[in-house]
Amino acid sequence: MTKLPTGKPIIPFTPTADPAGDPTTCFCCGMRAVALGINPKPGDPQYLCRRCIVAIDDYKKIRRLDEFELDALDGGVDAVGEYIEQRGLGPDLSLYDELDQRMLVKAAWEGCARGLRAALKEAPF
Repeated sequence: MTKLPTGKPIIPFTPTADPAGDPTTCFCCGMRAVALGINPKPGDPQYLCRRCIVAIDDYKKIRRLDEFELDALDGGVDAVGEYIEQRGLGPDLSLYDELDQRMLVKAAWEGCARGLRAALKEAPF
């Protein structure tokens, strides 16, 4: 897996709250969150979106990404690393204009999709 130039660990969809503590991103799927968090410990509240709130009973049983989701995540990280290297602007997103920021996210999105398709080709089903 390609590491981002910052050297920071790559954790999807966190933090789920802005500096004021308001919900921003769903901890589970990354969509827009509402005010229901699942983390009983101090720190990030792990807010959820409406769809994930409905499925919370099933979600509580799953605490980590499965192997296909991890492969998709690795594909996204690789694609972002390649895009940052190709653009030569470094990891500081403030140097990117709006188009470059969108293209970076597009690279991540497409990389995740490629990683998931590659993993599913080897699936036993």
